[in-house]
Amino acid sequence: AAALPSSLDSWQWRSGTSEEQVIYWTCIILIGCFLLALMILLSGVEAPYGRYNQEAASRSAVMRGLAVCNVNAKLAWVLQECPTLVAALVCWPLGAEACKSSLGNCALLACFVVHYVNRTIVYPLRMKGSKPIPLPVMLMAMSFCIANGYVQCRSLTRYILVEGAAWTTLPGICLWALGFYINTDADHILRNLRKPGETGYKIPHGGLFEYVSGANFLGEIVEWCGFAIASGGALPASAFALCTACNIGPRAVAHHKWYLDKFKDEYPKQR
Repeated sequence: AAALPSSLDSWQWRSGTSEEQVIYWTCIILIGCFLLALMILLSGVEAPYGRYNQEAASRSAVMRGLAVCNVNAKLAWVLQECPTLVAALVCWPLGAEACKSSLGNCALLACFVVHYVNRTIVYPLRMKGSKPIPLPVMLMAMSFCIANGYVQCRSLTRYILVEGAAWTTLPGICLWALGFYINTDADHILRNLRKPGETGYKIPHGGLFEYVSGANFLGEIVEWCGFAIASGGALPASAFALCTACNIGPRAVAHHKWYLDKFKDEYPKQR
């Protein structure tokens, strides 16, 4: 256990072992890519999936190109999210005994796996009438899940020791659990907006939708911020939280604007 670095030591992995350097630079590259994506998304470009798929395709040649080949939404979610679970399955038997016997490491890995079991299996099975996802968007999401699944699972099973008794661990896991509840509750509300046979968009009500337009996005951001806190500020978990906020934060803003434009005075003023 003494040979394993603390969570904050992971920020120095650029001069660590060869695999520590791989994890370090993977995190740095992900952060750079998502900060760039943040600037693009905040400039008014919407990621072309879901309600923005056809809208984006009608605006530019690039967006039309992204939307030219669509994948069934349920299949896309399974394919793009499953690399995270594969990473957990592969990394666990190859992990260090000190990590595998650490309550903190096991709790964080369990949080990661629970989220992605929901995203890979439960969420797609419960989807109702979701719009197809462009193949390039699915492949980008899959690429992130491959890279992120590797850095999270490998660091938690081999390179970082998270003390279960550390003051950050339990509060961080509680924050993760709160975010997970908000996220799944919002998904439930969105799935049941329309009655059988109904089409079109409706204003969501209930849960945190009474206060924000993107309760599902807020929940996921809270989840991974809690995950980063519970890790003790480890680079991999912190990079994950930042990438999540950069990716879905602008989408939450776009959703709010979309609701205001579509429903105008019908939309609740307090959100």
